[in-house]
Amino acid sequence: MKSCLVIYYSRTGITQEVARRVASACACDVEPIREERTRRGVPGYLRCGYEALARKSPAIMPIARNPGDYPLVILGTPVWAGRLSSPMRSYLEANKARLRQVAAFCTMGGSGGDKVLDEIAALCGKPLLARMVLTDHEIEADRDQEKIGRFIRTAAAAPG
Repeated sequence: MKSCLVIYYSRTGITQEVARRVASACACDVEPIREERTRRGVPGYLRCGYEALARKSPAIMPIARNPGDYPLVILGTPVWAGRLSSPMRSYLEANKARLRQVAAFCTMGGSGGDKVLDEIAALCGKPLLARMVLTDHEIEADRDQEKIGRFIRTAAAAPG
């Protein structure tokens, strides 16, 4: 077992790429949140926005790793319609009691990143040790390395 776990949800692969970069930089275990239902095409995209705005919690597949086994869990999510993605909401509702310390990042094409990170902290019932908001443009242009480094250093410097 490693000292931290990266749990992420990604519909398009952008958040997945950041999760892999974070996990690689801090030698963490990494695991995706998977859903029971697909989000392909326009209907899937529309469902994303609806569920985020309505604060829905869709069914997700069981996670293999126990977050309680890790001193730090890093959460990664896209921002949907300025809100937390519904699969991450489902994960937090099911696992918040097992999270000892939490850091979080979000990816977005528009806005709402800080609000999403605040919502993650509220759902966890604890402050985030580190926070990072990345735009899709920063990620696609490979200009996210400095932010990722700062994020990891902040999370690693936290007591615990």
